[in-house]
Amino acid sequence: MITTGNIQPRQTKRGGRKWQIVVDLPHDPVTGKRVRRFKTVAGTKKEAERAMHEFIRELEKGYYVTNEKITVSEWIDTWLEVFIEPNVSPTTLSRYQGMIRRYITPLLGAVQVQELKPLAIQAWVNGLKVSPASGKNLSASTIKHTYHILKGAMDKAVQAGIIPVSPCNGITLPKGQKKQAVIYDQAQIQQLIQAAKGTEMELVIDMELCLGLRRGELLGLQWCDIDWENSQVSVIRNRVVVNGKSVEKEPKTAAGIRTLDVPQPLMAKLKRHKAVCAERRLAMGRDYTMTDYIIVHPGGKPVYPEYLSQMLTKLQKKADLPKCRFHDLRHLCASIMLLQGVNVKVAQERLGHKDITTTMNIYSHVMPSSAKEAAEKIGELVYGSITA
Repeated sequence: MITTGNIQPRQTKRGGRKWQIVVDLPHDPVTGKRVRRFKTVAGTKKEAERAMHEFIRELEKGYYVTNEKITVSEWIDTWLEVFIEPNVSPTTLSRYQGMIRRYITPLLGAVQVQELKPLAIQAWVNGLKVSPASGKNLSASTIKHTYHILKGAMDKAVQAGIIPVSPCNGITLPKGQKKQAVIYDQAQIQQLIQAAKGTEMELVIDMELCLGLRRGELLGLQWCDIDWENSQVSVIRNRVVVNGKSVEKEPKTAAGIRTLDVPQPLMAKLKRHKAVCAERRLAMGRDYTMTDYIIVHPGGKPVYPEYLSQMLTKLQKKADLPKCRFHDLRHLCASIMLLQGVNVKVAQERLGHKDITTTMNIYSHVMPSSAKEAAEKIGELVYGSITA
């Protein structure tokens, strides 16, 4: 794209001076009409010239849309391709695409960006209490995430000069309570462990309680990640679902790449599990699926992430335990560390949290037994041996 531009001085109502940037783009290939873009900036002439060159670079990189009658759907596709896809993980991109497909495109996709008004967006947000795709109620969290996707696209539309101001400003979002993790007490932990014994979930539960891995981190572990001599395991990959398929990616954050010390009883279980896998491989021959993953089905096939959550639900019913998410097992591991007096910084490193605040928030959901113990210790210090 060959783009030229110039700056022209403009007087403000108060007698000050601003600069209008005028950029000439190639003629519209359909209409043949001249295409120009304008931008007004304050400052010195040199600052205006720098702003003009930056504006031209943005135009030439495709950050500016020359079609003035672009629909929400068309602009979001451009926004995804230019701003989002190069900068986010495949799972984040897939989540964006799913929300756009289910909640934005059906209701707002055909509307022109220039015609989209705050009142229409508020009505759209209010209507999202019921999913247009499934007819089921949507959580406040899902509605907020979907809104912020649309807002991100509209904010970029402002920067690109398509619209003067974002229609997403001033929108009232639904209030919702943050979902609290379900934390088992010590007796319930033992119930879970006993219920898992002898099942395909036994090693999974043991590893979660001892290591506190994310589901994808657990499923991404391979035998080559185990240091048998030093009783350690390295977390270097994450197996997640993208567009219905299981794929590998790096851990969620740089802090997620970590090496964990493993308790000796768990190391012994891992050795036995490896031996069992080798025996099955010999017995099944070509029918055995060859992979290096640790958590696999009896036939060697890697476990699909959602399968673990389904099996955990069955295990909870078997043990007559309150239902919790698979991710809550990480919180349970954190609570166990708290009970054992593990320093919060050490816990942060083991859990792979980027921010210690996340670890502290989990530590705040302590087990009832530890909370009661804290109350007793406070009483001992305040009252000593004094009796009522």
